[in-house]
Amino acid sequence: MKPELLAARRTAAVQAFPEEIPDLPLEELRARLGRERVYKLSFNENPYGPSPAAVRAVQEAAASMHRYPDSYGRALCQELADFYRLSPEQILLANGADEIINLVALAFLDPGDEVIIPSPTFGSYAAAAHLAGAVPVTVPLNDYRIDLEKVAAAVTEKTKLIFICNPNNPTGTAFPASELLPFMRRLPERVLVTVDEAYNEYTDDPAGYTAIPFLGAEPRLLVMRTFSKIYGLAAARVGYLLAHAGLVARVHRVRPPFNAGVLGQAAALAAFRDRTYVETMRRYNREQRQWLTEQLSACGWKVVPSQSNFLLVDTGEDGRGVFDYLVERGIIVRPGHGFNLPTCLRITVGRPEENRALVEALMAKNSRRS
Repeated sequence: MKPELLAARRTAAVQAFPEEIPDLPLEELRARLGRERVYKLSFNENPYGPSPAAVRAVQEAAASMHRYPDSYGRALCQELADFYRLSPEQILLANGADEIINLVALAFLDPGDEVIIPSPTFGSYAAAAHLAGAVPVTVPLNDYRIDLEKVAAAVTEKTKLIFICNPNNPTGTAFPASELLPFMRRLPERVLVTVDEAYNEYTDDPAGYTAIPFLGAEPRLLVMRTFSKIYGLAAARVGYLLAHAGLVARVHRVRPPFNAGVLGQAAALAAFRDRTYVETMRRYNREQRQWLTEQLSACGWKVVPSQSNFLLVDTGEDGRGVFDYLVERGIIVRPGHGFNLPTCLRITVGRPEENRALVEALMAKNSRRS
């Protein structure tokens, strides 16, 4: 096929399904775009995949797929409890962090309750509030950062729950965990705080950004974690909740049985035990995040300082135009209009070759414009 005809076909494909592009699996993206090589930097996945130990664990567990899993995931919960110095009764497994968000909303919210949510942030918090018949109340970020003072000031007599993503998605910014307890002491006793730490392991100082050590001192605190990010198990769908045993027991009442499968539990247990692999993933990400930040800044873009495995960049123009340009070259990122950041893109930190392809495409775009 002539290059100009192939380019026209790709452009038509982009226009035909622009909204769903970031959500499609790689195989379908390759087919629709007519490209063998597609770089997907839109889902904040670990581009290196899971620990080999996790892969072996899945292979071994596959023979047990005819049996229902341990509904409470006792082996994995015990491993997590030992690591975090908690009791197993303080831990609940779920079908990914998204299910935890829904379960927390269903367990603690009544129709008409208010849920405070910094904005922009992960969209599932507001969706879960609506699911429970509650009312989301958004608090704008301050220079792309969660402002705990503003969050506390937004509390009313109807406030029941606060969702906080730290590091925040889509901005990648984070606040030290030491700021959390003074913030919570300002809140009425009835208000619960759920901290989503899906990206904690990617921070430069995971211990300094986690709220888990405060669970003993603050019975209104709930902390969420996932195996979908640094552990590379996005397809396994395993997340977990850490909280006071009484809060966990209440969430169990609305949790469906067998929500974390046999293969997911086996993979998560093996992945969690492989601390060397986690440290390697953190180092790879930190090195590439720094390189990508420098290169994107050199392209003239504002890059928000990130403590995660993605970058929020302000292109200074309609982000959808840049998004379409990249899609036509087989590079998929997340446009910011869904976060009410129309000039921004959220870009997952990929492998070196993926990041180089992204930067080269953007430099070519800039040279065409100049």
